[in-house]
Amino acid sequence: MKTRTLLAAILAVTVLCTLNSSQAAVLSQPASASRVDLMLFDLWGGTWHDAEKSPHNGQDDLMCWAAAAANVLEWTGWADAAGITGGTDAVFAYFQDHWTDKGGLMEFGWHWWFRGTNPSEGWSGWSQVDVPGGNFAPDADFYGVWYDRTSRDADAMDAIEQYVEDKRGIGLAVYDSEGNGGHAITCWGLSYEADGTNYAGIWVSDSDDDKRDPTPEDQLRHYEVVSRNGKWFLQSFYGRDSWYIGEVQALGAFHAPEPGSIVLLAVGSVALVWRRLRIGAVR
Repeated sequence: MKTRTLLAAILAVTVLCTLNSSQAAVLSQPASASRVDLMLFDLWGGTWHDAEKSPHNGQDDLMCWAAAAANVLEWTGWADAAGITGGTDAVFAYFQDHWTDKGGLMEFGWHWWFRGTNPSEGWSGWSQVDVPGGNFAPDADFYGVWYDRTSRDADAMDAIEQYVEDKRGIGLAVYDSEGNGGHAITCWGLSYEADGTNYAGIWVSDSDDDKRDPTPEDQLRHYEVVSRNGKWFLQSFYGRDSWYIGEVQALGAFHAPEPGSIVLLAVGSVALVWRRLRIGAVR
């Protein structure tokens, strides 16, 4: 991609994180001379977000997908447009107040945020809306303009790169190839090898990385990726190399996170058949 070539030529290897003064944050891995990083917030402004589960909350155990959805809604400006203040944790709490504590996908949470309806309604074992809400942008063309997805495993890293260039917030559904379930995380960027030719890793925030901590720090983590058997595997993800990226879901920005920036809408067409996806709910 054009951005990869440009980065290899001119970027110093740095990671710039603009943090709110009240935000306790940890960058899990410093910039490295062995890679080049492309970050969503470096290109388009704003900062990363990390909605966290709580050990004292019995309503969020399986809602990693809602935490990832909340992070993206906060960065893209759709949370502010809905009048939800208090940051990404307040957006996550709004989901908890309106959905059951089951697995799901970011797509369905975002659709409900826009239109007030859940495309996975009635699916056994999936999170369901139990208190009416959402419907903050009923006239927006969710599937035609704002939402996009890539579910072909081999294309996951290409999709992440494209969505970063297109100013879309990104949620990932990752699955354990050894059958230990699925999980949702928020992707804030990717890295290349130093020459800019090959993918090296991804930068993510994760609602579960401090799940047992009553006062968790926000964390931005880097995971190396390896392509194997047509899938992109995260290395040392919860101590295992068996987790792979099974779905990349993206939402276009309502407005630039930094005041005064120009909004460039990534317009596309998504043909959706309302059916059970080949992948499962993440939790």
